[in-house]
Amino acid sequence: MIIILWLGLAADTSLVDTVDIIHYQAKEIFYDLEKSLIILSDSSVITYQDIKLTSDSAYYHIDKNVLEAFGDCDLRQKDDSIKGDYLKYNIENKKALMTNAHTQIGKGYLNGKRVIWVSENVINAYDGVYTTCNCNPPHYYFFSPRMKVYLGDMVIARPIFLYIQDVPIMAAPFWFVPISKKRKSGLLPFHAGNSRDFGKFIRGFAYYFVISDYADVTLQVDAMEKKGIMPHLEAVWDYNPFTKGTIHSSYIKEIGTGRKRYSIEARNNSAYFLLGSSFNCDIHYISDNQYQQDFTDTTVLWLQKEISSQATITRDFRNIKNSLFYERKEKIADSTITEKFPFYSFTTPSRMIFSTINYSVNGHFSRERFQSPLDTTLNIGADISTAPSFKQNVLNLFTISPRINLDLAGFNEDSSGNNLPIRAAYAFTTTATTNLYRIFDMEFFGIHGVLHKLHPRVVYSYTPDFHTGRFPQIFGIPQFPPINQLGFGLGQEFEAKLGEELKKAQIFRINLGSAYNLQTDSLTPFQFSLEFVKNPFPKPISKFNVKINGQWDFYNHNYTYKIANFISLNLSFFSINLNQSYTKDGTYQVWFNGKLNPTRKWNISYSARYDWKTKRFIDYKLNFERDLHCWQIVFTFNQLGDVWRYDFKVQIKEIPEVQIGKGLLGYIIE
Repeated sequence: MIIILWLGLAADTSLVDTVDIIHYQAKEIFYDLEKSLIILSDSSVITYQDIKLTSDSAYYHIDKNVLEAFGDCDLRQKDDSIKGDYLKYNIENKKALMTNAHTQIGKGYLNGKRVIWVSENVINAYDGVYTTCNCNPPHYYFFSPRMKVYLGDMVIARPIFLYIQDVPIMAAPFWFVPISKKRKSGLLPFHAGNSRDFGKFIRGFAYYFVISDYADVTLQVDAMEKKGIMPHLEAVWDYNPFTKGTIHSSYIKEIGTGRKRYSIEARNNSAYFLLGSSFNCDIHYISDNQYQQDFTDTTVLWLQKEISSQATITRDFRNIKNSLFYERKEKIADSTITEKFPFYSFTTPSRMIFSTINYSVNGHFSRERFQSPLDTTLNIGADISTAPSFKQNVLNLFTISPRINLDLAGFNEDSSGNNLPIRAAYAFTTTATTNLYRIFDMEFFGIHGVLHKLHPRVVYSYTPDFHTGRFPQIFGIPQFPPINQLGFGLGQEFEAKLGEELKKAQIFRINLGSAYNLQTDSLTPFQFSLEFVKNPFPKPISKFNVKINGQWDFYNHNYTYKIANFISLNLSFFSINLNQSYTKDGTYQVWFNGKLNPTRKWNISYSARYDWKTKRFIDYKLNFERDLHCWQIVFTFNQLGDVWRYDFKVQIKEIPEVQIGKGLLGYIIE
């Protein structure tokens, strides 16, 4: 028996089969009671729990609990949607089959002749095509006879073929692409290629493991034909304020040479550490000076002349700040190592005597070891010091600020070999300053009045000769060289009201200074500096600054000076930041960087340093990028001294791990 029910588009009928309810509607509904079948004809809509199916027509097999849809099928579940021309869906086990299906996954699109919904979060696609290009037909796509899609996780394909403009370019036995929108454990994409230094290689083969919402670990392995196997370990954690940091380490035993090489970097910041202390560290160790140049393309690391590690524990005890410090510095050029361990310091809070004199007490203990290829020296020292000071305004005319620095220090030995020598010393300084103002009522070039500020100062410094040259120089412990001089200085600032809005702005600053040495009965060289702060130019010149500083000798009239200039020009298609430096001896250098956009899809960035004396670029970097819709071309070239490197690659914008570059081309050609 067949019952025909004609319903309008807005009609809604519900069927109660079990405890679950299936809602369905269509323009025409046919009930075949003998076959236990419901036929939805013309604009059918079926809703079950969180699933919604729309199609041209549909069958609902009541006894089998199976849905069949025909025509333009659209199956939606939560945030996922898959479309095709035929669908068969089992409501009980939630398995589905769709033909000629297409869906959006992550930032890409997946099409398949047959797509099977294996479980709620797993899809198998046969003769599948994946692309991130939204054009029809797409500029590129990946084809695979078999694809497995883990929704919210990744797409795995085997084998896989890359097509560009429907032309096969390359193939791989398998590939996977992460599609998760949140942090999730799993494999990360790697890249393969060939290079002069590494030979054939696979780099970046890694597993990302999420420990918690606040920590994760990445395990990576690089396999290089000419170098060997290099494992990496990277961990990141953020349990702020208790601890926050990173650690990265790598190791390799090189093929051929057998050298064991490694690098360790660790950083941590803990506001709450043991017993109420705070802890900060920045640790860096490498096996040899060439390690970074061999395994990194980062110019900043090429420039690194020193490898340093340090750690600090700080704790306040009864308002006294205590710090324990460790430092290790290794100079790459001469292979010298300087270590400070332990270095301890304390500082008491500032206190007042007679409501006028301000003072605090400081102390240090330092153990320093200096190691060179030829010798090792050890220096140990400790001191305690205080520096009482106060400020007094005299008749509202000027302010006087005397200060005396008292210091008592002990050392392991002096230059004569005496053990545990003691040194007591002091230094006295007093400064007198005042401020003078004058307003000039003038109108020119948009300037409406100028405020001239004068800051004269006189400084007297006196330190007796304590013969401190026989004591070692130790970090944190002052030296107290003999001084007896009277210094003079004059600072000037010029401010103006600009434009119709009368906006206040500083125009330029001038500082002048010298001193009379009472020990030698002579004047020290006259120091001067002039800085133009305000940018006098309109746009597109967005920044402009000039600074001149130098000195002049009163006796032989010799003088030196340095002129530095910074200017920034910004246009819609071009920008440049230019730093210039010129000294009296003729040294002229230029630093510049900027961007150029000759067309809407071309982007060129550059940076360089030019030495006028040698008439050559000391270092420079060029970067060319070309937008190819879903692809982009990237070419970089940089040089530092005689060391230069370049890279060329064509990569997918949304999947930058997929690229055709000089490494991969070398792998194919060789």
